[in-house]
Amino acid sequence: MSKNRDRNKSYSRQVNTREEKKISSIRELLTFNFKDVDETQPKKSPQTFKLWDGENILASLLERIKDLSKLTRDEAINQQQIKIYGDFPVKTDFAHPSYIDKHVAWGVIEGIDGKKRVAGYIVENTFYIVFLDKEHQFWLSKKKHT
Repeated sequence: MSKNRDRNKSYSRQVNTREEKKISSIRELLTFNFKDVDETQPKKSPQTFKLWDGENILASLLERIKDLSKLTRDEAINQQQIKIYGDFPVKTDFAHPSYIDKHVAWGVIEGIDGKKRVAGYIVENTFYIVFLDKEHQFWLSKKKHT
């Protein structure tokens, strides 16, 4: 077959010919967003991804996010893998970032390499990671069983 003959052929492809089916039982899985990460806090010892990587914590965070991404918001909350506190904590070593709305639901993802966690807020099925918290300083509470 000559090249000229191939050029004269008209190839057409139908777009969107596959029937799209709406399934009402689709699970809205958790997603994660890093747009509001604040690596300047807490002031006494700022937590950064670079620090977590150097201390071999970052890989654990990514594994945790991967596992949580298989769950819905309700599943993660019901299984206590994400705790939602509501308002920004009163007792904390962190300051509320001015660029984040005051009326979001704050919470934490626990179980990262032991007791380490990340704090952030959740809107619908998206958890916005804001703070890395390896020392459990986001939501300060009295120690139990001491």
